Amino acid sequence: MQYQPLAAEQKRVVAIDGSSPAFNFPEGKSYYAAFKLPTNSGDLKITVAGLIDKTLFNPTVLLLDSQFKPTRTIGADIITYKPARMLDGDRVEGVFTIDRSYVGNPNNETYMVIYTTQATLSQTTQAMSPSKMMAKSLSVQDYGAKDPLIPHSAWGVVKIDVEDMSASALGDNFYKPVYQEAIDANTPIVDATPNKLVVPVATAATAVAGATAAKPAPAMLSETEAFYQSQIEKAVKAGDIDKAMKLVNEAERAGSTKAKSVFIDAVKRSQK
Repeated sequence: MQYQPLAAEQKRVVAIDGSSPAFNFPEGKSYYAAFKLPTNSGDLKITVAGLIDKTLFNPTVLLLDSQFKPTRTIGADIITYKPARMLDGDRVEGVFTIDRSYVGNPNNETYMVIYTTQATLSQTTQAMSPSKMMAKSLSVQDYGAKDPLIPHSAWGVVKIDVEDMSASALGDNFYKPVYQEAIDANTPIVDATPNKLVVPVATAATAVAGATAAKPAPAMLSETEAFYQSQIEKAVKAGDIDKAMKLVNEAERAGSTKAKSVFIDAVKRSQK
């Protein structure tokens, strides 16, 4: 697969059609779009939407780690119908979070593939009729206009929104990779239920043993140290001290030895 780079704080609209690459997924052959996610960032909030017109490309999202091993699949339980609102038209949409607690962890979700399944091609999505939507917005009686059924298609348009959350996480739709030192030869297992991580028994035992004799975090790469320093200084300059302190704690857990002094110096400069 050819993976297009995605940047943090990027919005992209992608057409998936007959000129797109195709692949035989476990759920059947599908046209797809594949992306490489930002790696040197905070946690990422990603929104994927299939835009509704006369038909709908109903997206499924496959996430892979840096070694191209699947971590989870985001499907119909998370990607659901959303009626038109302000500048956003009718769509199916899902939101999920990519963890970046440990920059450089090979288990981090690194690649994203968007495709559709053979099963969904024979299905439809019920949208809200324009007259019903108007009645709802004006708080007047709805006279029972029939809601249209939108057939699913192998082609369509997908909208992607990537947001750098810096240090926060988004509820349940969250995958937390196991840190490489804690798992050694074991591999994290993802339950069939999306967004649920099951740690192997051997890994759990290692984690318990590590609680009594914790290892210090490995030395942080200079590029990563510089990234955290920049984010801490920006947060202090913006007056967001809580965010800056969270970044300091996150950086120190990842092995930083300079984050706290950078924070203190930034606070001193802001008070001059």
